[in-house]
Amino acid sequence: MTDVLMQARQIGKSYQDGKLTTPVLHDINFDLHVAEMLAVVGSSGSGKSTLMHILGLLDKPDNGQLLCHGTNLLTLNRKQAAQYRNQQLGFVYQFHHLLSEFSALENVCMPLLIAGEQPQRAKLRATEILDRVGLSHRIKHRPAELSGGERQRVAIARAVVNEPQLVLADEPTGNLDQTTGAEIFALLKELNQKSNTSFVIVTHDLQLAAQMDRILTLQNGELAS
Repeated sequence: MTDVLMQARQIGKSYQDGKLTTPVLHDINFDLHVAEMLAVVGSSGSGKSTLMHILGLLDKPDNGQLLCHGTNLLTLNRKQAAQYRNQQLGFVYQFHHLLSEFSALENVCMPLLIAGEQPQRAKLRATEILDRVGLSHRIKHRPAELSGGERQRVAIARAVVNEPQLVLADEPTGNLDQTTGAEIFALLKELNQKSNTSFVIVTHDLQLAAQMDRILTLQNGELAS
């Protein structure tokens, strides 16, 4: 595992509330490798979600660089950042955030359609991915008709349908029972191995984190040595 996909350099972030400044991240430095599965752990308020938002270009730090193949992603304008998120990043959350009025197939099609893919080709690709995550028999069902594990599988299919370099997952098994959570992690691992997709997974589950390639621990906004 030698190829570096992303480099975080001296990332710092504070939030301002009137005259009160609250530091959240202090000089965060790490490399993420191609096909690496990286766990980020830490107590509530340690800065995990803020770091994920910065890695996903959903928030900007006060200082630092986020380098990918020599480009500082933090210098991208809004349109460029949105294009990068659509084409190179996938997102999975604890709560699936599926569109309730659309079927599983339509939810998974969405990133492809946003990227300008033809509807018929988007449906074919989305169908392939849903089959890969074991849901070929549920593609016409809406989220309310699916179990929690099935909804999370749809969310994962949506995250990887564009074949992103990196998937960011925030407590992807946190809302599931232990057995279903283990199945979801096994699915993420399979996608990682077959597609060389990198994963950064925020979790409170130390047992889950221990199965990853590497663990970063955040304590009071700093990476613990």
